[in-house]
Amino acid sequence: MPAPTADRWDRTARPSTEPPPVGQGPLVTAALAIGLLLMAGQLWLLTVALDRYLAGQGGEVWRLAVVSGLIFLGGLGMLWLLHRRPRIHGTTAQ
Repeated sequence: MPAPTADRWDRTARPSTEPPPVGQGPLVTAALAIGLLLMAGQLWLLTVALDRYLAGQGGEVWRLAVVSGLIFLGGLGMLWLLHRRPRIHGTTAQ
């Protein structure tokens, strides 16, 4: 039977001594700021859509929903960018 390995949720495991990649901190901070702006924009759109709906202007609500969907896709794009791994070309082990 193999020895148990520490999974990422095991708090008794020793932390990695390897430093994070250069530039990861600012990238995460920028993504967080953009994400917060996207969420604020969606909250504003929700408020405007509810106001239009209650005012009887339901036709305009669909346009706001499409814009909100595009903002959501932008957030998914940010998540995709954060989880990308850089590829290093031209290195061979000999």
